[in-house]
Amino acid sequence: MKGKLKWIIGFIVIILIGMGLYVRFKPEDAADYETRPTVRIEQPQTGDIVLYTELTGKIEPQSKATVQAKMNGEVLEVLFSAGDIVTAGQPLVTIDSDALTALKLQMDAAQVSLTNANNTLTRTRALYADGFVSDESMEQAENAARSAQISYDSAKNSYDLQLKYTTVTAPIDGLIETRNVDPHDHIETSTELCEITGNDEMQVSFGITEKVLNNVQIGDTIEIEKNGSTYEGTIFEIGTMVNNSTGLYDAKATVDDTKSLTNGTRVKVTVIMDQARDAMTIPVDAVKYDNGIPFVYVYQDGSAVKTVIESGIYDSERMEVLSGLTTNDSVITTWSYELYDGQGVLLVGEADDTNTQNDGQVIAE
Repeated sequence: MKGKLKWIIGFIVIILIGMGLYVRFKPEDAADYETRPTVRIEQPQTGDIVLYTELTGKIEPQSKATVQAKMNGEVLEVLFSAGDIVTAGQPLVTIDSDALTALKLQMDAAQVSLTNANNTLTRTRALYADGFVSDESMEQAENAARSAQISYDSAKNSYDLQLKYTTVTAPIDGLIETRNVDPHDHIETSTELCEITGNDEMQVSFGITEKVLNNVQIGDTIEIEKNGSTYEGTIFEIGTMVNNSTGLYDAKATVDDTKSLTNGTRVKVTVIMDQARDAMTIPVDAVKYDNGIPFVYVYQDGSAVKTVIESGIYDSERMEVLSGLTTNDSVITTWSYELYDGQGVLLVGEADDTNTQNDGQVIAE
């Protein structure tokens, strides 16, 4: 029993001696390093955010014309081929029309009636001068002559107009793109004989959504790309009604330096989809979400304070802030799992100073 007691007392003495030696001879205390997360901050900036979208456009001339006849009939001659360069007023097609023959007969008959009426008026005037006819007869002869003249003028006008329509001419200067008629074809006024594209500048036509419509205006610059080449264009026309066939609003833009762009080719068009000018912006990486609600951490007196914001549009770098922040706020831009509302944080630079001080501590023996 006494031996066991001595063994226990000896063990306790050894422990106490060891503790004393550790306290006396340990070289220095372990340095206490800072464990608060280190963060960077940035104040909101004022700037522009512009979002673009890519659309498909079609190159076409600014002026073009689909040529149609103004009368029905048989084609006598076709005076053009696809690829021809024509000038305005140049004859393209001649037409034979039965209606023209009928109008010629009507005009000839009106001419005969006019001649007879004028002859009768001449005789009546001579007799009236000699007192052989009454005032009433003289008046009737004059009225008949005037009526015959009106009938002839009307018949001649109809004939001349129909005669003019027998020759279809080019309405504009340009290049004939298509030929849709041959001699002896029977055509109607709805028949498309050919299509002419003008010699002036080319344009690009494209469709835009309502969202894009609200962010573009006449005079805006667009980018056009084809086969790796980029061109610049300027919007000159924006439709105000939806195109029923596409569900989009039609828009057109002039195109600079279109020598390598062919009529009818498809191109990529880049236009503004949305924009925020002179907006308050912050780095998009600084924004987090809680059940879909955006928020940021704001640095206040050494702590991270959770602040809910109302966000606007954003690109790959910046986000528009509609409310929730002021330009004096210090937004924490460093992402960390350790951040939470009220978490103590160190700014970059402060953490380095703190660790330097800890590394320099010396514990006296």
